[in-house]
Amino acid sequence: MVLLKQKGFTLIEMLMVLFIVQVMMFSIIVAIRPLVEYYKITLFLRQLQSDTFYVQQTAMNRESPIKINFAPKGTEYIVSDSRAVLYKRAYDSTIHITFGSGNSTIQYNKNGNISQAKTIFIRNQKFKYKVTFQIGRGRFYVDKM
Repeated sequence: MVLLKQKGFTLIEMLMVLFIVQVMMFSIIVAIRPLVEYYKITLFLRQLQSDTFYVQQTAMNRESPIKINFAPKGTEYIVSDSRAVLYKRAYDSTIHITFGSGNSTIQYNKNGNISQAKTIFIRNQKFKYKVTFQIGRGRFYVDKM
């Protein structure tokens, strides 16, 4: 009896290919995890920077004080003026914010200056940053620790 040629793969060959694909996918996922943590905190810092510039400009335009208030044990900060809340901004629960001095409010006066110097420590599982708000011109700096 003559066997016809069958074009296909054996079960062993298929299992080996699936195993190799699985190992490659697992290694990619393990390599991406630190990048995700980095981008979470980087995105938060960029958003905080944009919101801080917005608060400063709005305080000068409206000629009234505007503040950023960080929730004590929450994952959001609230931007408000003396009359109402302008908006709330939520951030990832893996990001922790600690104030080095004073309360958890950053306030810009009608001239766009900060009313009190502040230091904020922002960290997640892998990265730590220090944000320094200087009194006077309302400038702030972000330093990686």
